[in-house]
Amino acid sequence: MVLPHEGHMHGVKRVIYSGRTEYQQVDIVETYLFGKCLFLDGKLQSSEHDERIYHEALVHPAMMTHPEPRRVLIVGGGEGATAREVLRYPSVERVVMVDIDRELVELCKRYMPEWNQGAFDDPRLELVIGDGRKYVEETDEMFDVAILDLTDPIPGTPSVLLYTREFYGLVRRRLRSGGVAVTQATSLRFSLETFAKIRNAVASAFPLARSYTAPVISFISFWGFVLGSLGRDPLSVSGGEIRERIASLKGELEFYNEDAHRLMFRIPKSISEKADRVSEVPTDTNPAFAPP
Repeated sequence: MVLPHEGHMHGVKRVIYSGRTEYQQVDIVETYLFGKCLFLDGKLQSSEHDERIYHEALVHPAMMTHPEPRRVLIVGGGEGATAREVLRYPSVERVVMVDIDRELVELCKRYMPEWNQGAFDDPRLELVIGDGRKYVEETDEMFDVAILDLTDPIPGTPSVLLYTREFYGLVRRRLRSGGVAVTQATSLRFSLETFAKIRNAVASAFPLARSYTAPVISFISFWGFVLGSLGRDPLSVSGGEIRERIASLKGELEFYNEDAHRLMFRIPKSISEKADRVSEVPTDTNPAFAPP
């Protein structure tokens, strides 16, 4: 990762795959510190060392906020790990995963099976290859939870229009009563202004919006997420309910529990004050951008 005044490099032990799809440069490598890693256009997307933290933080607060999620939409998430976490829930009957890059999904299946852990073989999952925004615009299907596991809004990429007020409005219209949506929202260290703008966009489309963070060490940052709800407030979900529902999940969680749920929504004062000074709401004509 290279920023205007800072850079970070990873020591690579072995290159597993390197090539370009229709949409992006893909590098799957084994690193010394973080194990197997996925890089897209040179930016670290996921590491064997802590992908569980990122994916559990993205998925479970939203799934727990909804009392009984049955139908779930995932936009992005090509590694299959987001689907893996969603499919742990016994209440889930159907998952639609929409990713624009077929080649990336196939590469992740082949070289990173630890991430999906059989999710692509689950009969509840439908994989749709296509543009996520177009799918949301055109589908008639309704969902209980929408999870937006997207690449950062880098200028010139399709992701830019997946972080706007208009897009979140489209997502809202595809949610059933009490529905919940969540998006990754970039780094609180390197792109706090972008995080704040994404929060503002979600808040402009949903009656309730909550931002939260998780410590993703391979990203060298606390990572941001924003949840929008048509029903329950994630802060109202009790520790007892979370414990009970975790006990019903398939497999063990590594990061998320009732304590993590409570703490993730407590953003440090200095950070929240800086974010609160950002008033701009990203739109299709004036989108938010993350550092390239």
